[in-house]
Amino acid sequence: MSENNIPNLDAMTREELMEFWRKWQRDGSRKEAAAMLGCSKGERPVGYIKAADNLANYACNKATAMGLRLEGKIQAAVDYESICDRIYQRLPEHARW
Repeated sequence: MSENNIPNLDAMTREELMEFWRKWQRDGSRKEAAAMLGCSKGERPVGYIKAADNLANYACNKATAMGLRLEGKIQAAVDYESICDRIYQRLPEHARW
């Protein structure tokens, strides 16, 4: 596989994370998933669409956690960060940043 196009979601702002999520919700397709994961035609690993979907879900949950921290709702933020950790652990190696 070639180089992936996955940004470091942990280094993004809330707005950037939500835009990443909205783009996937709006444009998510086999082609977009392949581009995000750096897959060339004929080199698409099993589960690449699910991996792209999980990346978008990570972004949304991370943005939610960040917003909750700003509101002072620390325990709720920690809960969302735990969701992010579980999503990341389930990502295949080629889908990690």
